[in-house]
Amino acid sequence: MQYNKQQSGFTLIELIMVIVITGALSALAFSKFNRNTFDVAAASSELVQAIRYAQNKSMSHSGASNYQIAINGTGYTVTQSGIAITHPLTGAAGYTKTWSDITLDTTATIIFDAYGNPLGLAAPLTITLSKGTDNDSITVENVTGFTR
Repeated sequence: MQYNKQQSGFTLIELIMVIVITGALSALAFSKFNRNTFDVAAASSELVQAIRYAQNKSMSHSGASNYQIAINGTGYTVTQSGIAITHPLTGAAGYTKTWSDITLDTTATIIFDAYGNPLGLAAPLTITLSKGTDNDSITVENVTGFTR
């Protein structure tokens, strides 16, 4: 019987180098991760959905009572002709959101008519949400109420 004296595989030094390089890359990737960016994007998306919800509810109720969204410096409230409504997801009384760490630069109340058009907006309304140095803007068009 003959044994093959040539062994194959990785040396300990090669394995350690792979671990060191992987650690350096993960540290670099982690330093690029910024929680504020994700928080602002999530809050912006949530506000857009709340505005669209108020617009859709106004259109589905044929204008019998207009839905509106009141936006302040820390959040928003969706109401039906000024009367609180239940939250569409949780069923809790009052469709309100207040952020403790997100600020909004605009205070406005958007009222939608039976066609989903915002009442009383003379120009497109831009709302900027911010947290730290990160911010995101959404715009509500004054003619159609389209929100982006």
